[in-house]
Amino acid sequence: MGRLLGLVLLVLFTASFSSAGMPYASADSFTLTIAEDKGQGYNRSLFRHWIDADRDGCNTRNEVLIEEAVKKQKIGKRCQLTNGSWVSPYDGKRYSNPSKLDIDHLVPLSEAWRSGASQWTNAQRERFANDLESPEALVAVTLNLNRSKGDRDVTDWLPPSDKCSYISSWVKIKVKYSLTVDLRESKALLKESEACSLSLEFIESEENSVSDPIPSVSTTPTTPTPEPTKSSGSSSSSLLPLVSPGAFCSQTQAGQQGQNSKGVIYACKTSDTESRLRWRQ
Repeated sequence: MGRLLGLVLLVLFTASFSSAGMPYASADSFTLTIAEDKGQGYNRSLFRHWIDADRDGCNTRNEVLIEEAVKKQKIGKRCQLTNGSWVSPYDGKRYSNPSKLDIDHLVPLSEAWRSGASQWTNAQRERFANDLESPEALVAVTLNLNRSKGDRDVTDWLPPSDKCSYISSWVKIKVKYSLTVDLRESKALLKESEACSLSLEFIESEENSVSDPIPSVSTTPTTPTPEPTKSSGSSSSSLLPLVSPGAFCSQTQAGQQGQNSKGVIYACKTSDTESRLRWRQ
């Protein structure tokens, strides 16, 4: 891994959109951090999901089905969905019975755990598991196909249809939640990137360089409003994203501010002795 330090891999592309309606990555370069998977003790219950965040009677699963229906459904008591129609983007199959569909966490919960979520708070994991802000995060797909995917990453599993949209969505989610990629995963992404019109930049993490390993919750191209955290600073600091002091940040984050879990403010900048961008005081 040490030999990869500072390695930058770029594959230029032009943006495009899939016929299934799932957007490819934008023309901005995406920066991913290479690090070994870590985090023992994964349990699905650590990611509380299928909540009813807005208390309208429809949980996250049903909210995804409502959003992705290609034929408008009727919403009955207890959010029972009838007379709708859905198309699974992974294989193009059409369904009128929502029980035939799974809601896939495109980046599996256990993969997120290994890639950094083991260091998150319960609230952060719940937000990831119920992310309705990012259309890429949760997808209604053929039940059996989702079960065959399991918790495998892009190295070992890709959908039979629309692989490029899947790869693009994978990258966007990893960037949004500052999740790392392992070396095999980075090679798989690089292999697919040229054919899928993606522009990727990889940097290697420095082990033991992060004193407070709670990940930044940032995104390209949009940034969700982070959850307020207690801070000894001004009230405006509670709106800053959580960051990992000393961790690398991307060119698109240059000059931006963030805070660690204790409310200490950091900025994405270089130093007098290093030209690479990191979260620094």
